Amino acid sequence: MTEDQPRQLIVLMEEFLRQRNAARCFDAAMTVAAFVISCFGLLVACLAAWYGRGQKRAAEQSAAEAKRSADAAVALAEVEAARRADEVAESERQRVRFVLEHYDGDTYVLRNVGTDSAHGVHIDTGGMGDQDEVVDFDEFEADSEHRLFLASTFDADQADHVVVTWHHAEDRSDKPRSAKLLGP
Repeated sequence: MTEDQPRQLIVLMEEFLRQRNAARCFDAAMTVAAFVISCFGLLVACLAAWYGRGQKRAAEQSAAEAKRSADAAVALAEVEAARRADEVAESERQRVRFVLEHYDGDTYVLRNVGTDSAHGVHIDTGGMGDQDEVVDFDEFEADSEHRLFLASTFDADQADHVVVTWHHAEDRSDKPRSAKLLGP
């Protein structure tokens, strides 16, 4: 071996150790970088889970609000249907409406203040009229009137009202309606 050869061997050895140390440093740096990246990935995963939980809660609240809104809409529809039924019933009652008004002395006027004619009208004075007057009309038109002589007595068995019965249908196929009107 020449004198130069051990020196070259030492240089080679030093170079080898330097590269080995550099590789170790590089490996250590890569390990640290991998650790940092995995920690960052874990943080992102945790944030995504937290955000997803919030979205789930928001979706549940939205569904609850939608159900509450639908229930309110159903309740409103029921109220509106009941109101409409009341309006229809009221308009049905207003089609024919009789009133008994005092005219003079023992004379009273029975009026149809409704919007339609009444058919098959039967007026029962209940003993207050002339000889238990019972009056029948084929048609009692709207805004028309009929005079009745009604006298009250002290007889406890005598009625204190007039009963008017009528049909809305001209052929009298509907259920008869009636009204009790207070007399004298």
